[in-house]
Amino acid sequence: MRHLPECRSMNFAVYSGMLDRFQDSRDIEQYYKQGGLNGLEIILAGESDQGKIRPDMVNGVHLFFHIFWMDFWLGEYKRLDHDFDSRDQWIQYYGGMDRESFLEPFRKDLDYAEEIGAKYVVFHVSEVTLRESYTYKYRYTNRQVIDAAIEAINMLLAGKNYSFEFLVENLWWSGFTMKDPYLTRRLIEGIQYEKKGIMLDIGHYMNTNCRLRTAEDAVTYLNKMIDNHEKKGFPVTDWIKGIHLQMSLGGAYKMRQKKEWKNGNGRLDFDQIPFYELYTFAYNHANQIDLHQPFIGEGVKELIERMDPKYVTFEFRQDSREEYEEFIKAQGKLLGYVDERDLL
Repeated sequence: MRHLPECRSMNFAVYSGMLDRFQDSRDIEQYYKQGGLNGLEIILAGESDQGKIRPDMVNGVHLFFHIFWMDFWLGEYKRLDHDFDSRDQWIQYYGGMDRESFLEPFRKDLDYAEEIGAKYVVFHVSEVTLRESYTYKYRYTNRQVIDAAIEAINMLLAGKNYSFEFLVENLWWSGFTMKDPYLTRRLIEGIQYEKKGIMLDIGHYMNTNCRLRTAEDAVTYLNKMIDNHEKKGFPVTDWIKGIHLQMSLGGAYKMRQKKEWKNGNGRLDFDQIPFYELYTFAYNHANQIDLHQPFIGEGVKELIERMDPKYVTFEFRQDSREEYEEFIKAQGKLLGYVDERDLL
């Protein structure tokens, strides 16, 4: 690397399933340092951190998010009545019926990030209902989702002077996909907050192209995205303050699923499946698209150097402590965060 990013983090969900893998804060710290990392990007899950997360370990906070929220935000209550099992269920799910009840969990996370001294926070700009995640026919356009997100973000940040940077993250569903430079500009310029930028999730961007099969394919695809933004007069590397580093080559699954669905194979009768059961199905379906594997291949290091981010988060699927340890060591070695001799 030309120089090491300021914050090099491991993603960490603060819940018992993750925390129980470690004895204490020192154990967590020694663990992520094996990959040349210097902290955590955490997401709160409503559980105690068991005293294992010191403030100085937290580089960033991934904010609470709903994967589908547009109908609620726009007051389309009849649609919610249809998608959920009952009105009482979605009122409980969103915490109420007004926008402020929806924004309250975000406000709590923002206050937590300020209190703990995080350098940045991450906000998803995306929308997909459970049903749409299978059909890919979206109710709302990318621009509609981005405009609603701008409205919500500006409500959250109005009158605030947080110390951290506010970074928006791309996904492959409807919303901020990074594929349209005009919409990237619209999102960034619409946020009324000086300390703003993009958290580019590299794997999420890969998920916008079903034909990628290798890491080298993905490197080429990402470089073309950067080139396209530059050609359209919006040098996006000026705004990519951070990256979620992961590889997701789930295109073969996505193409197969689309074909089977079109042919009537494996289709779900949405109206006959209880909401939370469908939620579980959709979650597992998304995990077969969004693989969260180490990004290892020719040109990866050069791609990251081209973007020159301040914040890099290794965001890999964590099936076990041992497997994840190998992942962070391999990724850290590739990027030059850790000397190979230190791994012996």
